[in-house]
Amino acid sequence: MDFSKSKIENLIIHEIGNKLRDEKVFLSETLQDINEELENILLNYFLKSFMTQKDLYKFYHNSNINLNEVFTYSKQIFKTSDKSSFIKISQDIAKHLYEYTLHPKISRGELIVVEISDVIINNERINLIGIFKSDNKETFLKVLREDTKIKINNDTGINVSKLDKGCLILNTDETLGYTILNIDNHSQITDYWTNKFLNLKIVDNDNYKTKEILKLCKNFSNDVLSSKYDKDIEFNFNNDFINYFEENTHYELNSFKENIFKDEKIEKDFFEYRKSNQSFFDIDLNAKFELTQKDIHKEKNKIRNIIKLDTKLELKVLLDKENGTKNLEKGFDEEKGMFYYKIYFNEEIN
Repeated sequence: MDFSKSKIENLIIHEIGNKLRDEKVFLSETLQDINEELENILLNYFLKSFMTQKDLYKFYHNSNINLNEVFTYSKQIFKTSDKSSFIKISQDIAKHLYEYTLHPKISRGELIVVEISDVIINNERINLIGIFKSDNKETFLKVLREDTKIKINNDTGINVSKLDKGCLILNTDETLGYTILNIDNHSQITDYWTNKFLNLKIVDNDNYKTKEILKLCKNFSNDVLSSKYDKDIEFNFNNDFINYFEENTHYELNSFKENIFKDEKIEKDFFEYRKSNQSFFDIDLNAKFELTQKDIHKEKNKIRNIIKLDTKLELKVLLDKENGTKNLEKGFDEEKGMFYYKIYFNEEIN
């Protein structure tokens, strides 16, 4: 994304209260005046956080896309250059958002609606609409010089290096629901932005497919292998599926099965688990697609092979491409009547 030549065409700010607490909405009636310095700061705030976003979304409605309110409002903005119309539509967007502020943890905050021109994405010059909601205010210090002294005052405001909630609606693929980039850093606390206010559906691309197949493998390991098999089986599966994804550029079912499943029973369990949880894993295992290494690396760092023992000991086994778990043996001591693990190593590392 290149926004070095981009320009803010229209920008307006409203304040959204929490409807559950009977807080009100304040609707601005004029556009924000912007000088060149402020424009550069705002463009960085609005766009920089999306430069690493790979997940793409589109507006969704289960019967008719035109019944998705924000889709319709966006289409109206793209089709008019009238500033009074932009103000009216932005107010409608604010009122629409307010209807979903029904969670006690939703904070009062500013809603910014902005129209930006000449953004370069994938070598294409496009216009876009940005919708941003601030959830949190931060305290900062203002340094002021007055005559013979310098003093500081405290104030609160929006941190321009950290976006709470925001989406970029690109003026492309209108008939499919536009192409949208979306950020919601508080979705686990108050899930109203993506699924209710915007009503977005993720675009089924290679990036999304990679995440779904990783999620399937990880959940199978956690839900089935960890409870049904010994730990070395679970750890070897984790090791094998991460190695497969790291060493291949594309996913293909036959090569996946050949590399992952050393035991027919585990393979059977895997496909039965997939079938019984089909609604949770949005992946066609027969499809071929390119694997995105960034997501694989991120998932690899999340895997924690830990053995918790009732003797107040824990063993952490790192993923190992070469050795797997061959340096770890489990046995049973008849004399003590207890299980044990035997660990092989060359030297201790401080």
